[in-house]
Amino acid sequence: MTKKIIKDLRVKDVMTRDVMAICPEATLKDAHEMFQKYDFNSFPVIDDGHIVGIITKLDLLRAFSYGTKFRRSSFFDTLSEKVSDVMRTAIVSVSPNDDLQTVVDYMVEFALRSIPVVENDRVVGMISRDDLMQHLLLED
Repeated sequence: MTKKIIKDLRVKDVMTRDVMAICPEATLKDAHEMFQKYDFNSFPVIDDGHIVGIITKLDLLRAFSYGTKFRRSSFFDTLSEKVSDVMRTAIVSVSPNDDLQTVVDYMVEFALRSIPVVENDRVVGMISRDDLMQHLLLED
């Protein structure tokens, strides 16, 4: 049987510290440009230095989707909506001192690709699936 091990490290040991963020007043066009420029799946939404939400590529796609409800909106109207209109305000976050098992559990439970690392209501990093992959071990 294969033994599954997550290295005994803390979030602060593997997180990305240089965080790209966006403000709630930014337009969806601004968010779209950031997603194209940077290869991140999500950006924390920061207002006055504090995290107030998160926007993902899926949130941006939802703004373009008619889904099961018809929504009258032109392409340019959609791009002029604000990040605050589509961001998620229920934020799953971790602290720098959490262990990697906690991050894995949250990512699986909530189907997340990345999680903001928050300390004193301020984003100090991001941790992604890619950050975790090199710290997962499979032993025979």
